[in-house]
Amino acid sequence: MNNLSIIFRRLAALLSLAIVTAKAQNNPEKASFARLDSVITKLMTDAKVPGLSLALIRNAQFDYSKSYGVTKADSTQRVDLNTVFEAASLTKPVFAYAVLQLVEEGKIDLDKPLYEYLPYPDVASDKRYEKITARLVLSHRSGFPNWRKDRKSNHLSMRSTPGERFGYSGEGFVYLQKVVEKITGNSINDVMEERVLKPLKMSNSGFVWKPSFNVDYAYPHDESGKVEEKYMPSQANMAYSLHTTANDYARFVLALLNATGLKRSTLDQMFSAQTQLPSRFFGSDLAPNSYWGLGIGLEKNPTGTYLWHWGDNGAFKCFVMVNLAQTEGVIYFSNGSNGLDFADELVRQTIGGQHSAFDFLGINWQKELNKKAK
Repeated sequence: MNNLSIIFRRLAALLSLAIVTAKAQNNPEKASFARLDSVITKLMTDAKVPGLSLALIRNAQFDYSKSYGVTKADSTQRVDLNTVFEAASLTKPVFAYAVLQLVEEGKIDLDKPLYEYLPYPDVASDKRYEKITARLVLSHRSGFPNWRKDRKSNHLSMRSTPGERFGYSGEGFVYLQKVVEKITGNSINDVMEERVLKPLKMSNSGFVWKPSFNVDYAYPHDESGKVEEKYMPSQANMAYSLHTTANDYARFVLALLNATGLKRSTLDQMFSAQTQLPSRFFGSDLAPNSYWGLGIGLEKNPTGTYLWHWGDNGAFKCFVMVNLAQTEGVIYFSNGSNGLDFADELVRQTIGGQHSAFDFLGINWQKELNKKAK
């Protein structure tokens, strides 16, 4: 082989190596995920959130999942994909999904007053409660407060006339839970296990504490990052008691996107605007293009229709947002009181867009950073 041939072969080999290296370095997916990991780690550090678990959906299927930090601030146990977090109010959409199954089966009517299924002694002195329906509960128009003043009391006062306006209420979900138990003849925990968790293969989830959770669960932390006592529910509550993982909750979101367990026509009802939201959680002026459906928040933007919900159990915070048109979404769970502070930034880094949901919740990460910098 002459020298010229050797030179050409070496040049060809170098060119081939350069092409392979360039492809690896310019792989947008891997580069994007690496950048996202760096951003999330920084957000957690700034917000003093010890642990977080994330799942991304693209094209109505799993795309990426990652866990960050530790389960407990004074521990070396890393958060992994099986670490169980409190889902807090992300329990509510899951319950709505089960209720809509009962609607499909003709076992409950969305517009039939709930007292006709089960009278509610806690509020029986106010006859306005007899107007409450499953639709009004799922769209937060029951007229109940979020929670009664004395959680141990058997007395519940109405806050407004049912159907009059949006008023976020865990109490409404508790009443509907009792109705579902009456209709089915089963405990709500059994109903949810059989209708949701088992069919969707959410094997690391439960509405009451399971022995299997003891191996790998996240501890709660206050705003300074100090460890708090862990709540381990012995009774299911459809407003907040779900314990789950980001991947398990993504399975639920995929069921919504792929019409698994519910007919597409029923899901269309779930994703339809039932009431317009105020621009702020406690505000009175209405936000354009911002609504509540049946068990979940809705945004109707030029870029598409988005589903969203947040969870707040004090020292556990979580968030989900889904772009219906693009069939993509982000789900994350955190074990710190400040874990919702950066929800807007995390959504911007994943599915993008400007969202009225964060105005409603009073979340503006950049604004908060600017305050701290002054």
